Amino acid sequence: MPFARRVAAALLLAAFLPWPSWGAQSSSRSRIVAIGDIHADLPALRLALRTAGAIDMRDEWIGGALTVVQLGDLIGRSDDERQVLDFIFDLQRRARRAGGTVHALLGNHEVFGGRLDNQAVGPNPFPEWEQVPGLQRDDVRLRHLPPHARARGAALMPGGPYATKIAEFPAVLKLRETVFVHGGVVPRWARYGVARINLEVRNWLLGRTDEPDSTQGVDDGDRVMWTRQFSANVTSEDCALLKESLRILGARRMIVAHTVHPEITSRCDGQVWAVDVGMSRAYGGRVEVLEIVDDSTLRVLRP
Repeated sequence: MPFARRVAAALLLAAFLPWPSWGAQSSSRSRIVAIGDIHADLPALRLALRTAGAIDMRDEWIGGALTVVQLGDLIGRSDDERQVLDFIFDLQRRARRAGGTVHALLGNHEVFGGRLDNQAVGPNPFPEWEQVPGLQRDDVRLRHLPPHARARGAALMPGGPYATKIAEFPAVLKLRETVFVHGGVVPRWARYGVARINLEVRNWLLGRTDEPDSTQGVDDGDRVMWTRQFSANVTSEDCALLKESLRILGARRMIVAHTVHPEITSRCDGQVWAVDVGMSRAYGGRVEVLEIVDDSTLRVLRP
C-alpha cells in the first residue's frame, strides 16, 4: 500500500478509537508514604502527614487512596503519647472511609510499654493517662511502678485498653514487593514467617500469652523491633543477609526505622531505606518522609 494511503487509513482508524485517559492513568498510580519514629510528638506527626499529602491544615484526610505506613515508636521520649495514639486510631478510621489506608507498626517503645518498662519515656508523659477509662490499677503486674506511673502501665500492659488497640498493629508488613519493619527482618526471622511473628506479638499484647521471642532483648539482638543490622554501620556482609531475607520474603526492598539518621538514607543498592530522621522534639524535629510510587519510584519528601 502506498505511504499516503497507509497514513489515511491510520487516521481513519484513530478517529474511532478513544483518546488516552491521562487523568485516569495518573489517579490509578499506587502511592505509599513511609513515616519513621514519632516518639510522642503530635506536631511532628501532623507535619509528617501534611508533607505526605495525607491531611490538610485542619487534619482532614485529603490523601484519597494514599497508603501511609508509620514504622513504629509512636510513643516514648516525649509526652504526647496518648494524644498521638488517639490521633492515629482516629485517622485510620477516617482514611478508611475515604478510600485510604493508615498502617502503624509496632516499634521497640511499644514493646517497652507492654513490658511495663518506663525507660526512655518523656519528661512526664504520665498525667495524660490518668483519665483513661477501664484501667485495672490494682493489677499485680503494676506493683513495681511508682503510683504516678501506674495509669500509663495499666493502659499499655498486655490486655490493657490501649494495648488491645496497639495489638492490631503488625510487627512486619509487606505491601507488594516492599517490606516495612521497625528494626529489620534478618534471614532467620524471614524463615520463621511474617504471619507467625505478627500473630504471636498480637496474642501477647492481648494478654493471651507471654512475650514472644521475636520482641525480646534490647539493642543487642536480631529481633524485628531491635536489630540495627540494616540501619547502622551496614557492611557488605549485612547487605548479603538483607538480600537473603528479601529472597525469602519475596520482596524487592525493606524499609526500616529505629536508628536516627540526619536524612533518609538508602544502602545496599537501594534494597534498604532507613527512614528514622529524629522527627520528635526529643531529637531535634527534622521531618522527612519516603514516597513510593507504583512500588518502583522512591523519593524523599520534605516540608
